[in-house]
Amino acid sequence: MTVDLLNQNNIRLLKTLEQQTSQYTQKTSLEYKKKLGQFFTDHRIANFMAGLFSFKVSTSNKIEVLDCGAGHGILSIALITKLVQQGYKKINLTLYDLDSNIIEILNNNIKSWENAHPYIDFTYKIIQKNFIIDNINKKFDFIISNPPYFKLNKNSPETKVMSHIIHGQPNIYMLFMAKGIDLLKKHGEMVYITPRSFTSGTYFKKFREYLLKNATLEHIHIFNTRKEHFKNENILQETIISKFSKSSSYTITISTSEDSSFKSIQSINISKESIIEKRRNIICLPLSNDEVEILKIFHDEYNTIETLGYKISTGKVVAFRNKEFLSFSKQNKIDSKRKYVPLLWMHNFKNEHLQFPLENKKKEQYIELCKNTKSLLIPNKNYIIIKRFSSKEQYRRINIGYLFQNKLNTEFLGLENHLNYLYKPNGSLSIDEMLKLGKFLSSKEVDQYFRILNGNTQVNATDILNLPIPKQLYEGSTHVMSN
Repeated sequence: MTVDLLNQNNIRLLKTLEQQTSQYTQKTSLEYKKKLGQFFTDHRIANFMAGLFSFKVSTSNKIEVLDCGAGHGILSIALITKLVQQGYKKINLTLYDLDSNIIEILNNNIKSWENAHPYIDFTYKIIQKNFIIDNINKKFDFIISNPPYFKLNKNSPETKVMSHIIHGQPNIYMLFMAKGIDLLKKHGEMVYITPRSFTSGTYFKKFREYLLKNATLEHIHIFNTRKEHFKNENILQETIISKFSKSSSYTITISTSEDSSFKSIQSINISKESIIEKRRNIICLPLSNDEVEILKIFHDEYNTIETLGYKISTGKVVAFRNKEFLSFSKQNKIDSKRKYVPLLWMHNFKNEHLQFPLENKKKEQYIELCKNTKSLLIPNKNYIIIKRFSSKEQYRRINIGYLFQNKLNTEFLGLENHLNYLYKPNGSLSIDEMLKLGKFLSSKEVDQYFRILNGNTQVNATDILNLPIPKQLYEGSTHVMSN
């Protein structure tokens, strides 16, 4: 993929905006930015996003451009500069932002661009209103946005206005995307940088249905690392750049780069049908033709962990909330009548095997058995333990452990909150079931599929429950292991 470079004057302008953003970020409290969901992009991302538009609209028309969540205007300026390079002479720009601290700076930046392009028929309007609840009576040719990211209350005004796409607790960035779709003209295009979570998250299910019905997903760009996408920001979520249009297309481009330098971009063009997991409208993001073949294996299957009769739950012991009941020793030296049972953490499982107790001075290995903790404990049975977190760079996304009932001499035990556990609701997993399930979950194919499906490093119970089970993989799962 080739992204045209802006001329040197415009690069200097974008870098000036970037410096303004850096200064603003450093002097503005984290609490304030978190409240507004503010994360600012750098000039390289702005240029890349502007370069994704295909500019099919006639250059003789006056172009309507929207930037919702404009910040200092770096995305707007990158896009309108690109429009001028493409031969557009008449541009009307609408910008939304709520932050009164940056409205004046935003206005000055757009005015500077206007003064530098006197030969362009250019008008603009900055609107300091809530973009989601504002009644907008016009449509746009091009929309570009780095929307705010934060969760909304179910009873918030924004949630009520956009109730048709709400399933569970929404994130405001999803509403910005949905409203953008509503505001696009026929053949219009929009490019957003957002968290990846909308592609597969449970709470985004209705939004994905709306998205796939009302817009065409044309391009998604993935970063191999999470660092440096946002200047001076500590972002843990995986972010992607996505392009949508109101045109029809049967293929999608998925590209990837190491980081926001956009060096050595690799891309594939594949049919949209091959990346949609139809049961939940999940958008899978393969990065190679080999990964497309993995999708075919899994998407042809309709059995899941759940339909086979298994359940997955999350460990209930949140350590900091139950500190008074935790102990490094099985015996209480002060009160011998207090009873303790094993408490297992991620660290207790290494290479799929249980290691207990650990000589770990930071992780208590026991939890008191009493009326205050009884609801946090589970019966000692055969379980498959699944670690809830991994790093994107980690060798395997799904990391399991075998917990055999006969390994712990106890009636009950506690599982720390960073562990999921797979079990049989009525009865106990047999040894054969455990080894078969464990081998399947640890397979290279499942790891590949899970990475394609879910960029999040959190392994959610719902994702495992809904994991398709290809018969040839599952039935062929054998495991030589001593229990």
